[in-house]
Amino acid sequence: MNHTLRLLFLLSGMLFLFQCSKRETETIQLDASGQYAYFPLHIGQSADYLVDSIVYDFKGNLTLRDSSRSWVRRSVVDTTHDHSGALVYILERYEKKSPGDSWQFKNRYYAAANAEQAAVTEDNLRFLNLSFPLYQQKTWNVNVWIDPSLETSVAGERMRLYNTEQSQVESIDKPLQIGAFAFDSVLTVQEADFTSAFQRRYSLTRYAKHVGIAYREQWMLDSQYCNQTPTPADCLTKPWQDKAERGYILKQTLLSYQ
Repeated sequence: MNHTLRLLFLLSGMLFLFQCSKRETETIQLDASGQYAYFPLHIGQSADYLVDSIVYDFKGNLTLRDSSRSWVRRSVVDTTHDHSGALVYILERYEKKSPGDSWQFKNRYYAAANAEQAAVTEDNLRFLNLSFPLYQQKTWNVNVWIDPSLETSVAGERMRLYNTEQSQVESIDKPLQIGAFAFDSVLTVQEADFTSAFQRRYSLTRYAKHVGIAYREQWMLDSQYCNQTPTPADCLTKPWQDKAERGYILKQTLLSYQ
């Protein structure tokens, strides 16, 4: 389960920087003030999250569902430089299974940004998290550096998790209640939203200004429920949380930050 949970955070634990902009008719007007405030990346910064997940594992004719809750801390601990000399931030992830437990180190990963893009590298996978400038309905390929045929193990099952391409800015600078916090400025990015008879891929991230990631939700699910003879009458209407056979659902909510 520890390996699976780390995979979930490889997919969902991407840190972002961005510059925001706004569209007026057909012209994009850049707002130079506070462009990086949705992810204030600096040494000493940390955030704690409550994470609920369900991992699906198909065994024979039975689908096993492993539900878990964990507490996760992400901390910016240092900086380094890549081969080109660009500044890179070093982040560490810690986990525990209950509030009273001690934090346990899990892994280290990297985030970097320049005037054109923000990217995160973890376990030798590099994600194009944001493409500057950002404005409502802006799209880009989050997995541009990743082979879409790459297969990853989730609970021992092989899945293609990187074959969705479109990230899109759904909204910028909108007030929103997230967990215990009422934020006056939130950025919403939808990284994936695809459904077929056999796959569900959904990923949504919300960022609070001067805080960073405040909420993330992912549904990465496969199912052969519709691949029966005869085809079930509820093939397309049965909820994915009920017909999924492989993959996971993850919900991550901000608890505290500094």
